[in-house]
Amino acid sequence: MLGLKKKKFLPKNKSPYEFKEQEMEQLNLLEFGSFGSIELFGKPFNFHEGRCYYDSYKEIISDKIYQFKSSSSKPYIIDCGANMGLSVLFFAKQYPNATIIAFEPEAPIFDVLKKNVETYHLGNVQVLKKAVWNEQTTLKFYTDTGMGGSVENVFSHQEPKLIEAVRLKDYLDKKVDFLKLDIEGAEYAVLQDCKDELKNVENLFVEYHSFIKKEQHLDDILAMLKEAGFRYHLRQSFSRQHPFVDKLLACENMDMAINIFAYRHD
Repeated sequence: MLGLKKKKFLPKNKSPYEFKEQEMEQLNLLEFGSFGSIELFGKPFNFHEGRCYYDSYKEIISDKIYQFKSSSSKPYIIDCGANMGLSVLFFAKQYPNATIIAFEPEAPIFDVLKKNVETYHLGNVQVLKKAVWNEQTTLKFYTDTGMGGSVENVFSHQEPKLIEAVRLKDYLDKKVDFLKLDIEGAEYAVLQDCKDELKNVENLFVEYHSFIKKEQHLDDILAMLKEAGFRYHLRQSFSRQHPFVDKLLACENMDMAINIFAYRHD
């Protein structure tokens, strides 16, 4: 999630930025939309938006929010909303014998994801330029060109793109060691369709998104997880400091985002 504090921007560079790992703090000063690469694990990792990389790196690589204990030596991991590929790279390094399927529907970001998978020679990763949904279809897709591409959150003054979508339920017919859902508002519709197959999922990460003027479904999602036998833990991703008076929004229409970590009882 992009931070919303005002920042001093470095001058806009027409060519891609290149950074060493020790220079990462500079990415958070870039103008929105700056792209380039940064040295990561000895190779150039490409990013489509520098500040998105900065925030994602802190969560995924530094804090390891997707780390889980696998009961299998060859875990099956599904990454829905893989973005530029930091999560995919984390999974591939942490679980080198895993089979990983990564979904990313936004064409320019998918190209960055694919390039990173090739750069790091991640032969156990399959990348699909598709969204996950509750049926196989074509959907209208809106984007902030950073982390907020969505089929549910409609951006004003933007003509949506058409994207292909697959039914996630079709991928849950066997044991899934880790399922990640960061799909910008589509999580409720997708989970509702998949609820009978959640019994096959061992660990589940969901970023729940709440949009103004739309019904909230956090309670419905938590009830589904409880019914499927999960225990859950909640952590703030984006929220207002003073909810009774604040009108602060992210991604134009979002007033809250909550990370849900769901796992089986010990």
